[in-house]
Amino acid sequence: MRRRRSPVRGSGNGYLIELGEEEAALVARLLDELRQLLTNPSPDSSERLLTVRLFPVAHADDEEAEAEYQRLMRDDLVQSKLEAIARVESVLTAERRSDRIVDEEGLTAFMQSLNGIRLVLGTMLGVTDDPDAEEVDEQVENSPEYHLYAYLSWLLEHCVRAVSGQ
Repeated sequence: MRRRRSPVRGSGNGYLIELGEEEAALVARLLDELRQLLTNPSPDSSERLLTVRLFPVAHADDEEAEAEYQRLMRDDLVQSKLEAIARVESVLTAERRSDRIVDEEGLTAFMQSLNGIRLVLGTMLGVTDDPDAEEVDEQVENSPEYHLYAYLSWLLEHCVRAVSGQ
C-alpha cells in the first residue's frame, strides 16, 4: 500500500500546503461558511450556539465582567479570524506551487481557520474535549459531518507535525 504524502510539510523557509483540487475547494467552501457565520450573525439562537466555542469565556464566574469582555474583544476576535480566513483562501486558490508556501504566521492562520471550522462542527455534533464524556453516538460517528470533522482533525494534525518538525 502506497503511503500518501503529508498535505502540509516543511519546505525551505516555510511550509507547503498542498491539498488536492477537490480538498482545497471543500476547505475554501467551509471557510466561506465560517465567514458567513462570523459576519452575518443570525438572531436564531441555535445558529448563535454554533459559534460560541469560537469566542472563549474569560470570566466564567462573573456574568457582568464576561459581557464586558465579549463587548470589548469580540469584534477584534472576529476581525482576526476573518484575516486568517482571507490569508488561507489566497493559499488554497494559488496556481503556483511557490504561492502555497507559507511562513509560520501563515501556517498558524491555516491552523486557526481549520480549528474554527472544527469547533463549529464539533458543537453541531455534540463532540467535546471532555475526557469523561461518553463516546460519540454511533449515528453521529457515521454521519458525513463527523467524517468531515475527522478529516479536518487529520489535516490539523499534519499542520502540528509540520510546525514541530516531524
